[in-house]
Amino acid sequence: MTRLVTAMMLITGLIAGPALASFAMDSCLLEQMDTAGESVTVGELKDICLQLSNQIAQQTEEVTPINSAIKRRGAFERKQQDNPFSLQAHRPNYIILSNNLASPNEEPFDEADPDRGFDFQPWETKFQLSVKVPVIRNLIRGNGDLYIAYTNRSFWQMFNKDGSAPFRDSNHEPEAWLSFKQDHDYFGWHNSIIRTGFVHQSNGQSGGLSRSWNRVYADFIFERENMYLSFKPWWRVPESNANDDNPHIERYMGNFELSGVYKHGDHNFDFMLRNNLRSSNNHGAFQLGWSFPIPLLSNNSRWYVQWFNGYGESLIDYDVRSNSIGMGIQLTDWL
Repeated sequence: MTRLVTAMMLITGLIAGPALASFAMDSCLLEQMDTAGESVTVGELKDICLQLSNQIAQQTEEVTPINSAIKRRGAFERKQQDNPFSLQAHRPNYIILSNNLASPNEEPFDEADPDRGFDFQPWETKFQLSVKVPVIRNLIRGNGDLYIAYTNRSFWQMFNKDGSAPFRDSNHEPEAWLSFKQDHDYFGWHNSIIRTGFVHQSNGQSGGLSRSWNRVYADFIFERENMYLSFKPWWRVPESNANDDNPHIERYMGNFELSGVYKHGDHNFDFMLRNNLRSSNNHGAFQLGWSFPIPLLSNNSRWYVQWFNGYGESLIDYDVRSNSIGMGIQLTDWL
């Protein structure tokens, strides 16, 4: 029996179950004992077999095609973890030139500073920066991975020279979650990941412009061929009326978020839906995105078109409907 066959038996045994794994280990030990010196201990032979198994498993993972975009993303992130200080992309990172077709909301700014005379323009630059760091791997019975992340979404009035090109709003969103691998099928959809976590979102302002809220959420990730879905219900952590910067924000931002990505060749189509599920005073938001390669560029940068309609595009406008469309460059996608 060759070392390659023995190693493959070890890998198969680890996947299939303890009984086959034990048989594969015994076969490897017998082979090593035939060629090992008399001074070599059984423990050293076991280490040799385990190292051989790990080497072949790593080589197999590198050459075996992975059809699932979620699994490809996971394999890529595991390779990045060799550098403990590396940051990984969390949500899409992009910069786009956006136009608010519904006209900018100036009311909260006029109330906070009535003498200034704000004059926001419909054209502005919208960008998102989102990174995450794996903190602890295999935390709960070898399956729970702990992450922390930070997402910034900003709205910059870069063409508003009369107003000194201000940032109309910047939303900061730190969060932490546990991610659990799953392997279940429901009505033709494969549930591959479940996450549960805590997220804080605020705009860093004070007084009448301050916006902030906290949520506890679960996130169920499903995939089916080239379609990937995330169903993310949440519960808002209650605040006292005196400390609530945005009363009844859940009535506008909803109680859940359903998002997804459809990959068609080099083109990715994404969507996001939020809703409060109320029969009366129904509010929510809908977003569509399309990313595609930039000709002559081989890196991850892509053209990106995004349309948003509804409430909560920015925290300052959580209770005012906005309707914006923009185009720019996407640096990283969901998958």
